[in-house]
Amino acid sequence: MTDTAQPATAAETEVVPSEDALQGAAAAFKTFSAEAPERLRDDKGRFASAEEAEEQEIEAEEEAEPEGEAEAEAESQEDGEGAAEEAQPDLPTSWSQEKAELWTGLPPEAQEYIRQRDGEQTAAVNAKFQEAANLRKAHEAEISEAQANRQRFAEAAELVLASVRPQKPPLTMLDMNSADYNPDAYHLANAQYEEAAQFLAGVHAQLNEVRAQEQEQAQRDRATRLGQINETYQPVLLKDVPDLAVPEKQQAALTEIADYAVRNGVPEEYFVDPDHARELTAPAIHMMWKAMKYDQTQAAKAKVQPKALKPAAPVVKPGVTTTRSSIERAKRNKDFERLDKEGSIEAGAAVFKHFLR
Repeated sequence: MTDTAQPATAAETEVVPSEDALQGAAAAFKTFSAEAPERLRDDKGRFASAEEAEEQEIEAEEEAEPEGEAEAEAESQEDGEGAAEEAQPDLPTSWSQEKAELWTGLPPEAQEYIRQRDGEQTAAVNAKFQEAANLRKAHEAEISEAQANRQRFAEAAELVLASVRPQKPPLTMLDMNSADYNPDAYHLANAQYEEAAQFLAGVHAQLNEVRAQEQEQAQRDRATRLGQINETYQPVLLKDVPDLAVPEKQQAALTEIADYAVRNGVPEEYFVDPDHARELTAPAIHMMWKAMKYDQTQAAKAKVQPKALKPAAPVVKPGVTTTRSSIERAKRNKDFERLDKEGSIEAGAAVFKHFLR
């Protein structure tokens, strides 16, 4: 065991603390001992670290907590949850919260029966919706496949009609004096010709039917697209032109818009022919109405008479400006000179007026 080096003592003087200093230190030590927490020791008797001491204190508090208080707290939580459940009754899916009071007034047997029937109804409705969605998807797939097959058939039919040109055998094959006389070959070739011609006629008829179906499908698609456009923009049109939503005023409003459009170059067929009228969408009618209102506003502005212009102020010649006091002084001097010269009553009255101003 090695000796620990001791600090060297003072060689000259020894400082002896005073009695007051000793008493102050003792008081401070007592205060520190009373306020400072007692450090815990581990199993081996060593002082534990700050973290270990905090964990040991928490464990000690948990052990010291009475079991009755923990149970009371758990019971209070359960009571709170039960109260919350009672405050918010478990309503069926089809019942709104406004009917909560009516629901709580029903007997438990009635609540159970209604909840069961409501669940069965909801499940049946969801099943029908799912079935309809599946059918719609299946039909959409079938329609897409049919359209693709129809397009492939149309392309193949056009290729066949453009490539195959059956030739009828010449009648010289039936002439005994002809070099190519061969009745049997003629009848065989003629039968093949008629068969090919009949086949091509059938292909041509099917091609026309396919083209007609494509045209009808295009018209249906266009009608659907125009319907979607009208459904989206019709509220905007009716907001600006509310007369179109009133049956008594609708005809007059549409007639006014149509007359304006025809006067400005829109073909009249778009308003009188049903096929063309279907092409008029809500945005088109809205733009016509806006253009009409703009022209009406511009025409009203043109009728307003402009205000008369104020006369221009007289032009002031450049030079020295004469003040009003100078003018009055000159008049007064002139009147005094007249009085001195004439000595009349009129001259005196003119001078007297200057004193009244």
